Amino acid sequence: MERNFAKDFIEIASEFKRAKPSKDSIIKMYDLLYDLESATRTKNDDITLANVYSMLGCHLSAYKVLKSVADLSDKKVVAKLYVMEEKSQSHGNRYIIKDFRKKQQEKILSKLLPTDFVASETEENHYHITSKEIYIFDKIIEKDTTSISLCGGSQFDTYAEKIIDFIFWLGTCKKELIKFYNKNMSDFSGDEANGEWYHTLDIYNVNIGVAENGKLGAEISVGDIFVSDHTLEIEIVERKVINMNYDG
Repeated sequence: MERNFAKDFIEIASEFKRAKPSKDSIIKMYDLLYDLESATRTKNDDITLANVYSMLGCHLSAYKVLKSVADLSDKKVVAKLYVMEEKSQSHGNRYIIKDFRKKQQEKILSKLLPTDFVASETEENHYHITSKEIYIFDKIIEKDTTSISLCGGSQFDTYAEKIIDFIFWLGTCKKELIKFYNKNMSDFSGDEANGEWYHTLDIYNVNIGVAENGKLGAEISVGDIFVSDHTLEIEIVERKVINMNYDG
């Protein structure tokens, strides 16, 4: 007997919305996604797949799938396709609710070396890391998302070890982030941060800089599971979280 993916989606989506979403509902939704992606799908299954992608915040993927099977003579389908197209253009696949099971294993962190930093060819006093994996918030991030800058004519060699230690700390500051979020942001989102929230943070950009006063700070843009259509902007100075706000 063929599986009724649409029926399963309706049941899971109801729990997913009601729970805002809960850990269990995220697991169920992703399990349904993986089953759909690996199945030999009918047209109706593709429509369900588009709905699953949309529910998880993969708006670009949802639009592409629905567009490939949409009945353009059906006004309701055309209206839905239009909404998905708008979402795909404004959000893309950026604000995705992550499968936290893939992010719960903490990484073994290794410190960088001064030789791992490469001076920018286009911007003075800017550096990038190209030869080693970069760990921020216990996860590997794309190298092109991170930049390091020095203000006021500061020399890189003077601050190299401090920058290295700071980046290492950024890989392990779980308690500090959770504590600050729950004190300053939970009233806004209506949720309490915990280890699951921390492990599902999706890092978009990391800008690390030495200010004119010599203090080291970072501005980090992330996506989280509480406010999935906004970016959470995090500001850290000298290993202290000083600000968070949702932008978008």
